Amino acid sequence: MERDVTKMMYMELRQEWKRICDEARPRMAPKCKACAECDSARPKCNFVSSDRGRSGIRNYEKLQQIKLACDTIYEGGNGDEIDSSCDFFGEKMRAPVFNAPIAWVGNNLPNTHFVKPGVERVDGKATNSDDYAYSKALIDGCADVGSIGWVADSKHHPLVHFYEDGLRAIKERNGRGVPTIKSWDDEKLSNKIKQAEEAGAVAIACDIDCVGLGYMSINGKYDTLPGLSNPKSAKQLREIFSITSKPYILKGIMTPQGAVKACEAGAAGIVVSNHAGNNLDQSLATIEVLESIKRAVGNDIKVYIDGGFRHGEDVFKALAMGADGVLIGRPVMIAAEGGEAYGVSIYMQKIIWELQNAMRMTGCLSLKDITRDKIYITKEF
Repeated sequence: MERDVTKMMYMELRQEWKRICDEARPRMAPKCKACAECDSARPKCNFVSSDRGRSGIRNYEKLQQIKLACDTIYEGGNGDEIDSSCDFFGEKMRAPVFNAPIAWVGNNLPNTHFVKPGVERVDGKATNSDDYAYSKALIDGCADVGSIGWVADSKHHPLVHFYEDGLRAIKERNGRGVPTIKSWDDEKLSNKIKQAEEAGAVAIACDIDCVGLGYMSINGKYDTLPGLSNPKSAKQLREIFSITSKPYILKGIMTPQGAVKACEAGAAGIVVSNHAGNNLDQSLATIEVLESIKRAVGNDIKVYIDGGFRHGEDVFKALAMGADGVLIGRPVMIAAEGGEAYGVSIYMQKIIWELQNAMRMTGCLSLKDITRDKIYITKEF
């Protein structure tokens, strides 16, 4: 019987994470080698679909230039006084850490174990992939350690229902999840917003930068399929999301100007994201633009970030630079392949423990204590 991972010691979590990576490795092949620490570097990794993958690599590299300021001269205790909890639109979380949304597990991973029995593969891809089981692993695994899972949307496919599968998993967990919708045409986007409301989702996200993905880009020829995806103005976004009372988050913000426009659109939050480097090969790293974005919007909007985050110490860095929370992508996918909901819980609990230990080692008793002076940038940034 699987144990309560929140009660496990850190060394146990590390050992379990190694075992989960070993289990996931053949399922992640050939795109990903399920490394214990993913640096997004090629040629060992071919997960990023952009031609060179430099933006994804830069995300990881720039995070390594930031170091923590150790200071343990303060009145403390055995660690129980460290409080990493936060609020996410009315929901209590043990730490500001989420999984990043990734959909169509069979398209990403042809050897995935999330498959529906008795359904044949088509065109060498797992169109028989069980995206409900995958989404459920994300939602349940995050919820079991006091986090909130995000699920994703993808292009239309007659045999797979990514978005609906994710919503089903969210509804079964009493709405404790965030569905992330592509930037479809107005009618399709509106319909998906209504579906998210019906599922009781905590919040709704829209990854507005999806228009640069290979199959949705200017030469992706996706306009031959239903629900064309296009860039949208702040006015358009405000009108589209006016149909819901749920807080909504725009994912894919990379400039201060974009963040200001997100505020004008009425968004409750943004995710500073370059889609893991999938949509624009020569973009800055997300951590490089975080501080300028935070200065532009202040506390008018929640600012989350993804891109290259692998450890709790990385989360600490982003919080010190103004983020309200961090999303982590591929390692959580590895966790799901290697251990389903239990694997996701192991990885997320490991991140939470690392964040709390970083707080203890820098004299931060709560998240509000994680300030800019708690980190150093060691090279030209």
